[in-house]
Amino acid sequence: MASRKGHPRTETDEFGDVTIPAGCYWGVGTARAIEFFAATGRPTHPALIEAIAQVKKAVAITNGELGQLDRKTVSAITQVCDEILSGQWRDQIVVDAFHGGAGIGLIVNINELIANRACEILGDPVDAPASVSASRHVNLSQSTADVYTTAMRIAIMNSLKKLQVTVIEMERLLRRKSLEFERIVKVGRTSLRDDAPVTLGQEFNCYGSMIEHALRRIKDAGTNLEEINLGGRSVGTGFNTAPEFAAAATRNLAQVTNLSLRPAEDYFRLTQSMSDFAALSSSLRDLAVDLVKIAGDLKLMSSGPSAGFSEIKLSDSLLSSSTLWAGVMPKVAIPPLTELLIMVCYEVMGNDHAVCLSAQAGQLEANALTPAIIDNILMSISTMQKALSDFNHHCLIKITADTARCKELLDKSGAMIAALTTEVGYEQTLDIIDQAKAQGQDVREYLINSKVLPRPTLDKIFHYKFLTTPHLLKPGKPQENSEDDSR
Repeated sequence: MASRKGHPRTETDEFGDVTIPAGCYWGVGTARAIEFFAATGRPTHPALIEAIAQVKKAVAITNGELGQLDRKTVSAITQVCDEILSGQWRDQIVVDAFHGGAGIGLIVNINELIANRACEILGDPVDAPASVSASRHVNLSQSTADVYTTAMRIAIMNSLKKLQVTVIEMERLLRRKSLEFERIVKVGRTSLRDDAPVTLGQEFNCYGSMIEHALRRIKDAGTNLEEINLGGRSVGTGFNTAPEFAAAATRNLAQVTNLSLRPAEDYFRLTQSMSDFAALSSSLRDLAVDLVKIAGDLKLMSSGPSAGFSEIKLSDSLLSSSTLWAGVMPKVAIPPLTELLIMVCYEVMGNDHAVCLSAQAGQLEANALTPAIIDNILMSISTMQKALSDFNHHCLIKITADTARCKELLDKSGAMIAALTTEVGYEQTLDIIDQAKAQGQDVREYLINSKVLPRPTLDKIFHYKFLTTPHLLKPGKPQENSEDDSR
């Protein structure tokens, strides 16, 4: 049987005739969307396409169960949905990522694709009326307001799975590094000024805690998306659907997606309010905020190699200054992945602002800016997931510590004053530090050579746990009188 789409065809709407090119499964509605909505030039995110196909499949099954569609039509529609989910027909989904009418352009595009391909599956003669209609069959018992917002929730939940795996991987790598660096004591800094000692392990464990809590916020926000308004139709009343449709469609969609879904407690709220999406976007922004802090710290701690901190070493860079300055400057490694991660996080923060503005722009029973909401959220998820994966595998996992440099900076700083004061008093501590500097020795080396303090005492006050764990310091007297209250 020849394909109904093998040749150019003319379709008509209230605005007139439109010529549909050969090979196109979409029709006049999609052609109008292409004509009027082409602002960004970006295609629809694949996750949203797949989610709509899942919704259409579940609704077709439900309409079949309720006797609204015959078995052959249900079978053809579900087959096309499965084809879309397998990656077919993506060239047929041609509307812009941004389009008016709360996503109606994309819904029309997919409805027409499913209907025309279903007709082909059913073997409709080329010159016969279509047996499957985009509006009467594919869109039966549905409205853009409930299908599109439900698909938004499905798309986000599906996309979050991969991001969450990557975030968990980052948290585990940071925890592993914290154990690796557990005994490396370094200068703590506040306002970039020397402060009490910390271990490099404590810093990396803090980063792990930040990521763990950020992931928890994302999961909590994602749980709210499990409540869906499918069956609420355009305003939330469910007008012109069977009373049992909403519960049945939700059950079937849960089976199709393998997600935990539940019918809306208030269909009006989920139709009108975009606060669940704003909360999810906000959780992504919060993760981005912490990631910028972590990436910035790693840049500082790896700065150098001669005039910076140089407390850690990042992996061999993909770029170096010699690439651009060959013969002029010495070869210096550049950490491009920390910088890339920061740029991606800034984009996520900007996307969140766009989501926030779009979410509050709803009017009365609907929000027309849902395409902007979902496009920005899915962009944030996919971009962050890729950037984090690259960062984990090519940067974080390869970080090493420069133990000697950490010790050198610690000994040069005033961070040891408090520990030494417990043994010899404040004045003698300052004198010891001055003497060590004058002789070109670090404080520990000077104390060992000068025998100002016995070796067991030195081992105690220089132990990483003594320097970096809670205990009350008791200032000592000069060494000859300090035996009673310093031990």
